[in-house]
Amino acid sequence: MAFHACPRETEVAAAPAGTAAVAVDHPLVCAINHDKDRERDGRTTVVVMQPFAYEQPSTGRWIWVPAGYVTDFASIPRVGRWLIPPFGRHAIAAVVHDWLYSVGEPGQRDAADDIFNEALTELGVDPARRGVMHAAVRGFGAGGYERAEALWGRSFMDWRTGDWLDPPAGRDAFFGDGDPAIIERIRNQAPANCDFRL
Repeated sequence: MAFHACPRETEVAAAPAGTAAVAVDHPLVCAINHDKDRERDGRTTVVVMQPFAYEQPSTGRWIWVPAGYVTDFASIPRVGRWLIPPFGRHAIAAVVHDWLYSVGEPGQRDAADDIFNEALTELGVDPARRGVMHAAVRGFGAGGYERAEALWGRSFMDWRTGDWLDPPAGRDAFFGDGDPAIIERIRNQAPANCDFRL
């Protein structure tokens, strides 16, 4: 029986020629949730299996996403999935954007959408697709952002059991750059939630 654990190193993700490298602290590692009852509006969800952070290049701000966070990557309506699939080159940007919408910091929705657009650019998403994705969140994302407080208690899950987990802190602990003590605790989460045996 071989033992495996999620990788923990800071890395710079490879990007297409002509684009900047994407800085992440711990790689994005997810488990697919196969439970139909845990879908979001007919979209499959995944659970982030270890803490993950993205560095916004224009500000140097690190955005930390805790282990156990539930995302559906890009929230593409069924009718548009032929053009833009939920998962692809844009995955890191989509998870960070989902996280910022889950936190729902008052008055920061436009900033969250701008971070999404910046990350899409950095990841090398072609301009036409990036424009459609950015316009979609600007035009149709208000409802999701406004539901942050109501949905916060159902934003974390144990990837093994499908049980809902308590959030690591209140939403306001993640406003701005976040409460330093909470961010440090998340950053140093042991990868035990990712351990599995083959």
